[in-house]
Amino acid sequence: MPFQTTINTQNPIGVEGDFASANPRASAYASEGGLIAGPNGVTVGRFAWIEADGKTVTNSGEGAGAPDGYVHREQGLALITTYLAEGSNLIPAGFPVSLLTAGDFLIAVRGQASTKGAAVYANYADGTPVIGAAPAGTTATGSIGSTFTATASAPGGVNQLAVTAVTGFISVGDVLSGTGITAGTVITGQLSGTTGGAGSYSISAASTAAANTVTSFGNVVDVTAVVGTLAVGDAITGTGVPANATIFSQVSGTPGGVGIYTLNVPATAYAASTALTTVGGVVTKWTARSAQPVGAIAAMSSW
Repeated sequence: MPFQTTINTQNPIGVEGDFASANPRASAYASEGGLIAGPNGVTVGRFAWIEADGKTVTNSGEGAGAPDGYVHREQGLALITTYLAEGSNLIPAGFPVSLLTAGDFLIAVRGQASTKGAAVYANYADGTPVIGAAPAGTTATGSIGSTFTATASAPGGVNQLAVTAVTGFISVGDVLSGTGITAGTVITGQLSGTTGGAGSYSISAASTAAANTVTSFGNVVDVTAVVGTLAVGDAITGTGVPANATIFSQVSGTPGGVGIYTLNVPATAYAASTALTTVGGVVTKWTARSAQPVGAIAAMSSW
């Protein structure tokens, strides 16, 4: 706790991270050598995720789904690591972490005012609890699939396309549609040219295209502008993006920025320069148990 600098007419109910009651609580399973704070430490009073090694805990959970627990406030966990700092909620890297999976705790009200029964979300970026709605995520602009001019060409003949004037990004596995294209035809490989652009492609069925306009679509998104940072596992929405889609991988480009991404499920149509939005957090099993304004301390419960 920092040094006292104000006097309240009424004492606050507690500090975020405190237990809110003496009701039963449960802790996350800790394997041999765990649980320990990750490289950036772990902040008390926030949600946290256990990494794939089963030992390392972090406050960042991009794409990891619901958090594995809540970091409660316990004497001896957090240390003052900054010279002359008044207080600290940071558990340094490598120190043991106590992660609670159930119970009643105090949180700082963020997002919107707390009302009884309101859902509590975990911010993917830093694990902070947010009341009522998922935190805002990243916005981006990108295209799903492509449109281009195609001609059936030798030496591959009817099962090969010469492609020019490409808008978007062509990917192996994309479904094709257009005059001269057999229904259900997909791109089976790129034989020459610029990756995802103009060049020669092999296809799964015979084509009679002769300088015809063709569109393609699949599970690849060509992101051309980003405000924020995209991450594998982010839930993503936008025109042409199928329901329940998440970012499956980044194929190329600036990490988390402009580049080529794949989705976990394929699109059903070509979409040019569509607005994309990701969700910045995930709902937890905790709900608010008291009414408090933003900035105040409220209780949340998993029961």
